[in-house]
Amino acid sequence: MKQITVFAMIAALAAPLAVQAEGYYVGGNIGRAEQKADLDIVSFKESATAYKLVGGYNYTKNFGAEIGYADLREVSISGNGARATSKPSAFYVAATGTLPLNEQFSLFGKLGIATAHEKVNATLGRTSVSGSENRTTPYIGVGAEFTLNQKVSFVAEYENFGKVAKDGGVNVKADMFSAGVRYSF
Repeated sequence: MKQITVFAMIAALAAPLAVQAEGYYVGGNIGRAEQKADLDIVSFKESATAYKLVGGYNYTKNFGAEIGYADLREVSISGNGARATSKPSAFYVAATGTLPLNEQFSLFGKLGIATAHEKVNATLGRTSVSGSENRTTPYIGVGAEFTLNQKVSFVAEYENFGKVAKDGGVNVKADMFSAGVRYSF
């Protein structure tokens, strides 16, 4: 229910800006997602190739909104007969701010919320434990954009999805460095 209220508030605040609309865009990124896990007795950091799909609307050349889905892929760690895997994904909604540097280059930032879904599996010998968790966390992103023409642009960005899992002394944080293409309507 909290998520619906937040989405409704964002939509209500954004509606008056539609008068100066710049337009819709869709895109996709591929990059490197990193998961940092802090457990009671050990910490580890693992990376995997990940992807995301986005859609957005620029109300002006400086302000907009974006929604996206990121599959941060599965990472695993093993040793001493044990193995643990972690597979997060996230859906996010964010307000965007853009600072044009010239006709082709611009910098942007994103601030919003992400709903992360984390699947965890651990095995030791013949014993296996698995579970999943959903968490709503702050979402932050920064990046740069190169505009090829009115329809196509290329982006490079860093995104932090926050703590995608937290249970007692276990914390899993996820972030992503990626590059992608945007198509504007």
